[in-house]
Amino acid sequence: MNVHRLHALDGDLTPRASAPSAEDDAGLSDFDLRALIQALLVRRWTIMGTVIVAMTIVTLVVLQMTPVYTASTLIMVGQRENKVIDVESVLAGLPNDTATIENQIQILKSSSLAARVIKKLNLERDAEFSGGKQGTGILAMLMSLVGLRERAMSAPQAQGTIDPSILKRFAGKLTVAAQGRSSIIRVSFDSLDRAKAATIANAIADQYIVDQLEAKFDASKRAGDWLNERLTQLADQVRVAESAIEQYKAANGLSGSTDDNSATTQQMTDLNGQIVLARTNLAEQDAKFRQVNTLYHSGGGVDSIAEVLNSPLISQLRGQQAELIRKEAELATKYGERHPQMIALKDERTNLDKKVDEEVRRIIQNQSNQVNVARARLASLEESLKTMQTTAGGEGQVRIRLRELQRQAESSRTLYQSILGRAKETQDKDQIQAPDARPIEPATEPREPSFPNKTLILGITLFGSTILGILFALLLERLDNGFRTGLEIERIARVANLAVVPAVARGRDVAERVIQKPLSSFTEALRSLHAGIQLSNVDQPPKVILVTSSVPNEGKTSIAVSLGRLAARGGARVILVDGDLRHPSVAEQFGERKADAGLIDVLTGKRDLATILQRDPISPLEYLPVAMPPSNPADLIGSQALKNLIDVLRLHYDLIILDAAPMLPVADTRLLSRLADKTVYVVHWDKTPREAVMSGLKMLRDAGAEIAGTVLNQADMRRHAIYGYGYSSYGYGSYYGKYYAE
Repeated sequence: MNVHRLHALDGDLTPRASAPSAEDDAGLSDFDLRALIQALLVRRWTIMGTVIVAMTIVTLVVLQMTPVYTASTLIMVGQRENKVIDVESVLAGLPNDTATIENQIQILKSSSLAARVIKKLNLERDAEFSGGKQGTGILAMLMSLVGLRERAMSAPQAQGTIDPSILKRFAGKLTVAAQGRSSIIRVSFDSLDRAKAATIANAIADQYIVDQLEAKFDASKRAGDWLNERLTQLADQVRVAESAIEQYKAANGLSGSTDDNSATTQQMTDLNGQIVLARTNLAEQDAKFRQVNTLYHSGGGVDSIAEVLNSPLISQLRGQQAELIRKEAELATKYGERHPQMIALKDERTNLDKKVDEEVRRIIQNQSNQVNVARARLASLEESLKTMQTTAGGEGQVRIRLRELQRQAESSRTLYQSILGRAKETQDKDQIQAPDARPIEPATEPREPSFPNKTLILGITLFGSTILGILFALLLERLDNGFRTGLEIERIARVANLAVVPAVARGRDVAERVIQKPLSSFTEALRSLHAGIQLSNVDQPPKVILVTSSVPNEGKTSIAVSLGRLAARGGARVILVDGDLRHPSVAEQFGERKADAGLIDVLTGKRDLATILQRDPISPLEYLPVAMPPSNPADLIGSQALKNLIDVLRLHYDLIILDAAPMLPVADTRLLSRLADKTVYVVHWDKTPREAVMSGLKMLRDAGAEIAGTVLNQADMRRHAIYGYGYSSYGYGSYYGKYYAE
């Protein structure tokens, strides 16, 4: 009765010999986590090697990189300590909103400010900006070549201008960014020198403040020029009016006294006085309206408008805005932009901005209405005066005209004094003017370079190289098409695996281990092989065993010799026949380089079998070598003489082992397999391609051979223990390790 593994049966006790399925040929039908872990453990040196190589390369590259230092300074914008109520509020004022912060960031990044800093610090001659110095290392050399190419391609610059390549390098090292929702801007600068980085960052902040002051000074100067021009015009009007009075008196012979007690004269006097007041009021209201309207439409700031109009409501609303901005800045550091409290604050701030804008519009409209009312009142008074002048006659007309000229002169003097007072007020405020931005934290020399971040780079490299190593390991595992466990052979080839023989040194010592080290793992594997052969047919144990393989150099001869010695030492009469007539190798296993006569002489009848048999010097094993390869090996193997020889050997020996040729190169083994009771198929562990094994087994089945099973030879037992379920030294402790070594 044949005995097979349970999974190799097909419902009954008939061995399954069908071709393997595509899933079986692939090895795994579904994702197998255990197989993945096994592959990674086996290929751990590949993963470690990839990591070491990648870390070494990246470390060398990082060491070649030139360190870059970053210095940062903080600037607060939009904090107006001394509010200006004049025109320069429009030209230089910075409202505290997002658009304003972005505008100031663009100013800090502008090429004009960069050019001033470059000229101030004389950076045109600095090698870091002119392209002459890029650090050290391979990367620095490449950057230097790029800089030389840029300078060669750039056109000659006019005297006093900055080379665009220098401005480009300067801008590439500058970083300007707002700090959350606050009015603080961070200015950072990168440099190869830590002191230079701090110096340039502070120089940028200082130049920015200077630019702000210069802008405010220019605005104040333009406002002062306008006021002076207006004062000159009013002074000329006063002189013309006074000169007209004197000329009128001289032409009409009037003295210094112009008293008139008539009722008409008194009414006209009162009316002229009202006209003077109306004109003065109109001039003041119109001037105030024009100033407020100019501030509003030019975005000059609500604070300036509130101060001009003296509106307590706007001042109160602006105070609420400042409080909301403070709360928003505090919450921005604690919560994100999408936090409900942040959204509520933004909505509240938007509503408050709308209220402020509506209040300003209402006040401006009221001011416009007041101007219209004053103008209408002045027109009404002037019309009344003309009516009274028409009814008056004679000398009264002369005196009325004189008084009119006097009132016109007084009106011009009053307007002149008003504008003069406003000019003095503006000049006084210009003397205490402060910039709208100030540095709150100067840049200091950084202690550590900002680039390269060695910890981050090496960490990313470690992670990336580990992933890459895993991919390499899986790729190698996928490309490796050999069998690693007996379970794979049984599942794919549908043939029982009889033993897994550990890898040992090649040569004669391989087959001698069963004698020299009877308790070694190699010998135990041969015992498993012998037991498996005997159990392949319990009722009638096989006597003729054929040992073959797919291709040469898979260790089949060593397995055949070792199996024969093991069985012979166990008390059985064993003979080993060299069945590879093309490349005989049995004699070499016993120390003979070349036999005088052999199997061919027996088959051809030239020699008697008893004179050809050889005896193993270290065991009771007998063997029948091949002296010279014949010219017709296939004919001899298929001859009746060989069949008769095997029949004779069956009568005298308990076990006959045929060391056959490989299956794929020649057809000899298929002929020889018909003479054997069982065939043992040797497979080199993790080396013989699966296709080769499947093809060899199919040839044996087609030839009608009885396959006892396979032997995984030259196995790496540590890797096999990972792939499979066994141990490489089961039953042997460390005390016996040296003696019972493979």
